[in-house]
Amino acid sequence: MKSKNLFIGILIVFIGVVALLASLNVFDFHWSIFWRLWPIILIILGVAILPVNDYMKALFLVLTLGLGSLLYYHESKHYQGNAVTRFFNNHFSQWNWDWDDDDDDIDDDDDADDDTFDFDQRFAEPYKDVERASFDIDFGAGDLEILTPCAELASVHANSNFVKYSFRSEQGQDKTSLFLTGKGKAKGVNRNNDNDLCVALCQLPVWEVSIDMGAADADLDFSPYKVERLEINGGACDIELKLGDQGVDTQVEISTGVSDIDIRVPESVDCELHVESAITGKDFFGFEKVERGLWRTPNYGQGEHKIVINLSCAVSDISVERY
Repeated sequence: MKSKNLFIGILIVFIGVVALLASLNVFDFHWSIFWRLWPIILIILGVAILPVNDYMKALFLVLTLGLGSLLYYHESKHYQGNAVTRFFNNHFSQWNWDWDDDDDDIDDDDDADDDTFDFDQRFAEPYKDVERASFDIDFGAGDLEILTPCAELASVHANSNFVKYSFRSEQGQDKTSLFLTGKGKAKGVNRNNDNDLCVALCQLPVWEVSIDMGAADADLDFSPYKVERLEINGGACDIELKLGDQGVDTQVEISTGVSDIDIRVPESVDCELHVESAITGKDFFGFEKVERGLWRTPNYGQGEHKIVINLSCAVSDISVERY
C-alpha cells in the first residue's frame, strides 16, 4: 500500500466523519478554533516524511488527529468567538433541520419569527407503588442534570429555545416505562441554542435508565437511586457521573465519541471497568489493572454488591475514582 494513498484515505475519512457529525448538529464547528490549531498540519506533514513503514505512519496520523480532536473539544467548551466569527456563524452557516414530523409545532421556513422558540415544559408521573421502572431519555444537545429524589415517580423540567419535548408512560405487567423525546429545529452553527433539561426520580423503585445525547454537558448524580442498568450514548460530551450504594448490582454502558468523562463510585461497592477506546487519557484512582482494558477495585468479588462499567469511546479523557 502506498503511503500517499494511505494518508489521503485516512484524511478523507476523518474529514468526512467531522463534516457528517457537524451537519447532524452533534457538535458546533468553529473555523476560528480550527485555524488556531494550524500547527497540527505541520505535525501531519512531519509524520508523512518519517522513515518508517506505512502502517506506523498511519498509526501516528490517527494519534495526531485524535490529539487535534481533543484540543478542539477543549477549546470549543470555552468558545466565545469574535465579531467576525459570530457574524459568519449566524448569517452564513444556517443549515436548517426540522426534526418534528408535525408542522403544527415548528415549521421549516426561514421567517424571522422562526429564529427563536421558547418552550418551558414540566412533566410528572405520579408514584403508585411501583417496584421497577425504566426511563428512556432522548435528549440531543444542551445541559442535562439529574436532581435529588422527588415524591413523584419522575419529574421533568425542560427549558429550550429549539426543542419541544413529549412525555409518555406505559404500564407493563411488572414495570412502569417512561419515555421523554425531544423534537425541534436547530439553526446550524448557533451558540445561542439553549436546551436545559432537569430530571428527578423517585428513589423507591429499581431503575433502568437509557440516555441518548449529542453535544451535551451532563451532570448525572444517580447516587440516591437504585440503578440496576444505566446506558449512555453520546457524541461530544462532558459527563460527570456519580453512582451510589443502594443495595443493587449496577451495570453501566457508556458509548461516546469525543468526550470528557468523570465517574465517581462508592468505596463500599466492588467495581470493575472495561475500557475500549482508540485514544484515551485514563486516570483510575483506587483500581488495579488486571489485564489490557480491564481494571478492578482491590479484593473484587468479596463485597455484597458490585458496579460493572463498560466504556466504549473514540477519543476521550476518562477519570474514575472512589469516594
